[in-house]
This record gives sequence, structure tokens and C-alpha cells, in this order.
Amino acid sequence: MPEHILSGIKAIVAMKLRREGKLQKEIAEYLNTNRTEISHYLQGRHPSKKVLRTSQEILNLPPQYAVRIINTLSDDKEITSRIIKALYRVEVEVEREKCILCGECLECPYGAVEMGDFGVPVVNPERCRVCGRCTSLCPTGALKLIFLKKKMEE
Repeated sequence: MPEHILSGIKAIVAMKLRREGKLQKEIAEYLNTNRTEISHYLQGRHPSKKVLRTSQEILNLPPQYAVRIINTLSDDKEITSRIIKALYRVEVEVEREKCILCGECLECPYGAVEMGDFGVPVVNPERCRVCGRCTSLCPTGALKLIFLKKKMEE
């Protein structure tokens, strides 16, 4: 069932990207799928209305919860990251005064967290997959996912 929900969320993202002027080929490359599937999404032939409703309900949740759900729908963190970044403006904020310089956040599997000036962690947004691992590893809660605005509403 998770693959059906992921398909529904991909369909919503595909429609959003098309409204932004992206071509089917660009959308297919972005979502790592074939153009036929994108064509079906855009013409409403796939997925079912029930799956789309369920997917939309997930996206209607507060972003921090929707992102957690999206991250559980696939082991492919590259695609879930792209979906999340298409839907939300997300940053990882580091609260310097809370950071105890333990280095736990440096265990990011994507190498997105590095030590910056004065030994304070810095998150590289290009490498970040928005998986939340750094925030969950931080013992003091110095790293937080910040949702600036839903891109769907822009």
C-alpha cells in the first residue's frame, strides 16, 4: 500500500510541476519515472481517486508530520527528498547556543552536515535529503527542520 500512496503524492507533485510550466520529460526526470506514468498522472487516469484523496490528506497535515510519512513510503531517499523539496520549503536550522559540539549530526548518511566556523555544524542544502536523521540524533535538539511555507500554496 505505501507504493500506492507514494504514487498519489507523485501525481500531486507532477500536477504542481506542470502548473509551474515544466514539461512532461522534465517532470519524469525529476520524479525518476517514465513519461507514460507522468502522462497518466496529468490526465487523471492513475492513481485512483481514493489514493489521491488519501495522499492529499497526508499533504494537508502539518508539514513536519507529512514529511515523516513521505520519508517512510520509500527506501529511495533521493526521490522522497525531491518530492518533499517540490512540496515544501524546508531548511535545517542550527541553534548555536544549544549545540554541545558532540558531532552526532555529522553522522548524516548523505554528508550534508559539516563543521563550519567555530565548530558549529552547518547543513549543506544541496546534499540534504530532508530525512530528519540529524535532528533525531541531536541530543540537545539544536538541529530542527524548519518549514518556511508550503510551496503548494505559492
